[in-house]
Amino acid sequence: MGETYRSGQSVNRLARPKVIALALATSALLLVTATALAATGDLTQPAGTAGCVSEDGTGPCADGHGLIFPFSVAVSPDGKSVYVAGAGAVARLNRNPTTGAISQPAGAAGCVSEDDHSDCADGHGLGAPMAVVVSPDGKSVYVASLDDAVARFNRNTTTGAISQPAGSAGCVSDEGAGPCANGHALDAPSSVAVSPDGKAVYVASQFSDAVARLDRNTTTGAISQPGGGCISESGAGGCADGHALNGAARVEVSPDGKNAYATSYVSDALARLNLNGNANNGVISQPAGTAGCVSRTGSGGHCADGHALNDPFGVEVSPDGKSVYVASSSSDAVSRFNRNTTAGAISQPAGTAGCVSETGAGTCTDGRALDGAGGVAVSPDGKSVYVASGGFTPDTYEGGALARLNRSTTTGAITQPAGTAGCVSENGFGPCANGHGLGTAQWVAVSPDGGNVYVASAGSSAVARFNRAP
Repeated sequence: MGETYRSGQSVNRLARPKVIALALATSALLLVTATALAATGDLTQPAGTAGCVSEDGTGPCADGHGLIFPFSVAVSPDGKSVYVAGAGAVARLNRNPTTGAISQPAGAAGCVSEDDHSDCADGHGLGAPMAVVVSPDGKSVYVASLDDAVARFNRNTTTGAISQPAGSAGCVSDEGAGPCANGHALDAPSSVAVSPDGKAVYVASQFSDAVARLDRNTTTGAISQPGGGCISESGAGGCADGHALNGAARVEVSPDGKNAYATSYVSDALARLNLNGNANNGVISQPAGTAGCVSRTGSGGHCADGHALNDPFGVEVSPDGKSVYVASSSSDAVSRFNRNTTAGAISQPAGTAGCVSETGAGTCTDGRALDGAGGVAVSPDGKSVYVASGGFTPDTYEGGALARLNRSTTTGAITQPAGTAGCVSENGFGPCANGHGLGTAQWVAVSPDGGNVYVASAGSSAVARFNRAP
């Protein structure tokens, strides 16, 4: 009996290493399989409150404030903060650089608003915030507000806290309303961008039909507008004469700082602006004729012929500077443009190579979750393009989605993965993966480390968080 026991014990001692080795091999295989299935750019949203922060915690999301109807979201270069521009306020969220999790400081530390509403710190020039950006050095945050102003905030690079200088030092507005410093071509600004060298801030103004330039002090972050520092449709408002800027909606600066690109929803166009030699005089110049813009079917007679550009809004330049992408809400599409990295010239590939749209309308490649396409962002590795779409479901009018496109880092071509891998939507319509906090999605931003994607959703009054596969 003892021998039998010893024999069994001996067998057990021999078998255990084999079992452990088999378990380790199985685990390794599962890990490899999971890694293989998680292709670069794949999105997953944490469940419940970990997946979003919303006004009053609706969603179901974590409870936040100063997040009513958010239109824009930006991540700081150090990855520690996420900022959101919405109705009457700019909100600040802390971001865990390791996990990407977001949380909002309580009370006035979590937001700044016009007239101290929604338990926020008191600010000015924030009547209708539309867009937010963080400077490359992380020291400043700028907000474009539809009440004719650009607000400036100092940012604590350790904590991410923001504070607004008093009076005219805290904002520049059209004709000095506010109380802000006096500016021009700032009627209903809806977008703001900072040059890579941090020396200039560019603003797209819808009712001025213009792109304005503000000088930025790289030490303090202070902004001021030089005389003539703008370009507008037909030169109105004391600006240089431009074209395809009617209803200027968004502006983006190329990574090399040589060009700015602006979408114009009335002109149905993407305008190209040259920024070379602007350090001293603030001049923005536009190439003449068709070299200066691409528009829907070449409308206006001054632009190159393009397609899927009906009501263009979001615009983004790829990190390598070789591509420009535009989201157009009425075309339900994202368009692709090739960019000459030397001159900044743009051209759109013909036919389906030039765009992806909902159901392939507009001579585009067939896509989905692009109904009401608004915001667009390119990942830092250049391998993914993400589009925030505020489209509606047929019966609930509470739709909203984040579409994912794969990008060729060689050609800039974009393709959408099939099925649920290609999009995440509110309640999974599309058909997309099921998400939350995505009602009427407006804007999208990718973290500098490429590990997360954040979406500002006006209908959900929320910021949604996604983990991104490297």
